[in-house]
Amino acid sequence: MPTSKNTWKDLERRICKQFGGKRNPLSGQNSGHGTSSDCIEVSSEFENFYFEIRLRENWLHHTMFRDDVEKPAKKEGKIPVLITHKKNAKSGALVVLRLEDFLELVKNQNKTLTKK
Repeated sequence: MPTSKNTWKDLERRICKQFGGKRNPLSGQNSGHGTSSDCIEVSSEFENFYFEIRLRENWLHHTMFRDDVEKPAKKEGKIPVLITHKKNAKSGALVVLRLEDFLELVKNQNKTLTKK
């Protein structure tokens, strides 16, 4: 099912706001903001991040995160983190965690994360 423009634009606005910024209205090379990142004018702790926000009905890593990581982590009172790596690749592992945990991690860089 297609997603309306307003749906993904609203998602970008909500997420960028959590980073203290706003949605880049013309994300792409011609945005006039010096970046094609989806978020601009973010808080200082996020200024070195490049944001690409995507909306889909289902992502495989969301299912893996929920079933294989989040449920057992919750039982143990720990913060769930999914790390995926492409077979035979020498580098490039990806880290998946909840946005709330990422925000807390960055804002409290030298502090211990709160258990969920």
